[in-house]
Amino acid sequence: MSQIENIKNMWREGSTIAEIREVTDLDRKTISKYIQQEDFSKDPEQYAKETRPSKLDPYKPIIDGLLEKQSEYFHKQRFTAKRMHEYLVEECGAKELEHSYILVRIYMKSWRNERRRNNGPGTLKLVWHPGEAQADFGQADFIDTDGSYVRKHYLVMSFPFSNTALYEILPGENGECVCQGLQDFFTYLGGVPYSILFDNATGIAKRYANIIQQSELFTRFRLHHNFIARFANIRSGWEKGNVENKVGALRRNLLVPPMQLSYPIQQFNKEVMIPKSFAFRADEQHYEKGATFKELFVQDRKALGPLPAKAFHVAKIESLGTNGTGSLTLESGHTYVLGSGRTNETVLVSKGAWEISVYTSNGVFIKTFPRAYGKEPSTVYDIEAMLSSSIHKPNAWMNSPVRDVMEDGGFKQYLDEIDNAGRRRGLYMLNECAERFGFGVASVAANRLCKDGKIPSRDDLVVLCNRMASFPLEASDNATNVNLGAYDALLNKSGGAAS
Repeated sequence: MSQIENIKNMWREGSTIAEIREVTDLDRKTISKYIQQEDFSKDPEQYAKETRPSKLDPYKPIIDGLLEKQSEYFHKQRFTAKRMHEYLVEECGAKELEHSYILVRIYMKSWRNERRRNNGPGTLKLVWHPGEAQADFGQADFIDTDGSYVRKHYLVMSFPFSNTALYEILPGENGECVCQGLQDFFTYLGGVPYSILFDNATGIAKRYANIIQQSELFTRFRLHHNFIARFANIRSGWEKGNVENKVGALRRNLLVPPMQLSYPIQQFNKEVMIPKSFAFRADEQHYEKGATFKELFVQDRKALGPLPAKAFHVAKIESLGTNGTGSLTLESGHTYVLGSGRTNETVLVSKGAWEISVYTSNGVFIKTFPRAYGKEPSTVYDIEAMLSSSIHKPNAWMNSPVRDVMEDGGFKQYLDEIDNAGRRRGLYMLNECAERFGFGVASVAANRLCKDGKIPSRDDLVVLCNRMASFPLEASDNATNVNLGAYDALLNKSGGAAS
């Protein structure tokens, strides 16, 4: 435009086309065209047709390829503009795009709009106050300890006023998981939101026409923590748009690539998941309030109600009967085996999010199992109880669940090969230590001591179990770095040759 203006000015001042050509080095026809042009306005159609070079152009094929390829991924783990910008700069070496996030965002939006044909209606803008929260579930892939991908549920609680959120992994989406997750969030924050908006599908209530019927567990939980529960209308996801956006934003940013899991999950939630999600973009400026998320959350925190003096026992409790093998079968065919000492007995079952605890009808604790989830039936054993029963039925050892879960080693081989009398003595010794230190410690210790055909004595096994319980093998075989060789030599002197 500056060149056209220069041509117009020179012509207005009396210069000839030849003189203008000499100065601008343009063709005579071009100069004549601009001299005669009168309309310099531009309508939207002309603007849209113009193509201007962009420094993003060399990277558009990369963006197109990544956006096309993400259809192969879990559909909820897609690229955001922010993640795409980071990927181009950090992994593709596009340093010239370091300050061009807006270019990436505009291009990705236009790319998606071209593929989106039937946009739904707009949404109504809502006003949210400090202390109001929303809750919903999401799913994402994680990397398990064996390197495989495993899909997990996670609960998100967001505060629309400050745009802050927390999340943690849970084994399912039932009422026990909702209550457990919320209680973990309340504990971390040191307070309780005065109002929480839930999705209709969450396992804490059922909708009958326009009537919401809350579960007994959730009603007790809500009254215990003194907050108001609200439920979104059917097909009105925009009513809880903040938490839905957070479900996706946390997945696409904190969980891309998938996060490595650590066990136990409850500790992983407390130490990694909740703090990391709470700090996510805390120092970013709110899109319309002129303050950071962290600064705005100060008002959210002030509006929180106090924690109750006593923690809520998150569990459904019911009375059930065991069968002839001392087993309980719960939802989806998951069976929990207490052992032959609990056959045909009425027991109380406390179903929490992570565990199943069994009590006698008088309330005396019996056993806690990890809770099984999924549609496929499974069986969980009380290994200590099964081990105790095996003492009286040594001939059944080869088909015992205890043998299946015990790691291969010298003591397991000894029990496989010895006669029933010797097997009973070995099982009795193993059971005695399992009752004191747990089956895992007792079985590992027995296998470690049973070497070169020597069978450990009861005293040997107790000493090593004590040592392993005090200094876990996960940390070190010798956590104190003290030379224990003399004691190990003494341990290996006991016992006789394996049959």
